[in-house]
Formats: sequence, structure tokens, C-alpha cells
Amino acid sequence: MSTKSILLIECEASIGDVLHICLSELGGWRVTLTYTIQEGIDLCRTLHPDVILLDTSTSEADALIFVEQLKEHSIRHSIPILLITSRANWFTCQQLHQMGFAGAIAKPFDPSTLPVQISNLLDQMNRHQEPSEFGTQSLEID
Repeated sequence: MSTKSILLIECEASIGDVLHICLSELGGWRVTLTYTIQEGIDLCRTLHPDVILLDTSTSEADALIFVEQLKEHSIRHSIPILLITSRANWFTCQQLHQMGFAGAIAKPFDPSTLPVQISNLLDQMNRHQEPSEFGTQSLEID
């Protein structure tokens, strides 16, 4: 069985480091960490991760445009995007799917259970819908 890969987009370096460690060491994921959504989009062109974990609390001026571009790429390549945010409980699963996300994980998170949370969300997504159904039309990145 091959190691699953995850593209982690986290603007805070210290949180990114914690996430990287718990996903790689506790979850066995091959993690690529980046600190901006734009870098994440660029990495998606060469990497083809199994999942994208995105923190949307960023200071990037064009963050909404970048998120839409990232979602468009994920739709084309059937890569689910999971949000990691303190606002995770603001949305239902249906609302997240309508916005183009496969699910959300609440901050603060428990590092020891995060890999299992991600796997459970991906399993739920695979049981309830086809990957191509979780997106919406948005901007092109090519």
C-alpha cells in the first residue's frame, strides 16, 4: 500500500510545523507544507496529493481568488479539500460541499487524533458522494 500524500496550506509556521509532525509521524502521510494559498496552487500543478488541508485564515490579499483557483484545480483532479479552521462549526456538511469543500476540522485540534479525523472525513466523502460532485465552477488556474 502506498503512502497517502497531503498538501498542507497553513499560514502560521508554528501550527504548520505541528500539523506536519502529527500528520507525518502519527498518520503516516507524506506531507508537503506551504504557507500561502498561491504556493499551494503552484505545488498542485506538479504534485497530485490525495487531499489538501487548507487553513483559510490568511493575510493574502487575493485569498478568495486563490481559494477558488485551488478548488477548480481540486475538482479537475478529484482532490478533496478539507478546511482546518476555528469556524468549522459554522457550516453544515451540506453547506461545505456546496462551497466545494469535502469537510472541515475545528481548531483547536487534537494532534493525536487529527490523522484519524482526516481519514474519517475522507471515508464519509467516499461513501456519500463521488469526488467530482463536491465542487462548484470557479476560476481557471492554467
